[in-house]
Amino acid sequence: MEKKERRRNKRCNEDTGIVYSFFNQTEQHAALARNYSRFGIYFESDRPLPLGTTIVIRTLDCEATDNRDGSSFERGPAAYYCKSTHPPSEECQELKTHGVAEVKRCENCKDLNRKRYGIGAHFIRPAV
Repeated sequence: MEKKERRRNKRCNEDTGIVYSFFNQTEQHAALARNYSRFGIYFESDRPLPLGTTIVIRTLDCEATDNRDGSSFERGPAAYYCKSTHPPSEECQELKTHGVAEVKRCENCKDLNRKRYGIGAHFIRPAV
């Protein structure tokens, strides 16, 4: 049985490097965004995040110099995860360079090689 898509917006399914931090904190953590839209993002991290946590997300803009399969988060963000250098599709133009989001889900990815968590977050839209 095929799982029904419940999202309101199309998502870009291009892996993109990000760093995130807890709101009002300076320590950053590397992660790999697996998909995103203008309203939300799904990324994988080596640490779990509590539901309801407010995080700041920044995309990385650098040349990919190493494997992008997420085999390690230890060497720092720029070594593994960078923005794509080819022209983005319409869906892939929605990723903000900086954003504030609320964690809506966090699940263990069940990776036998290392601990990895799948995190879904909803971007918080500024009041106008």
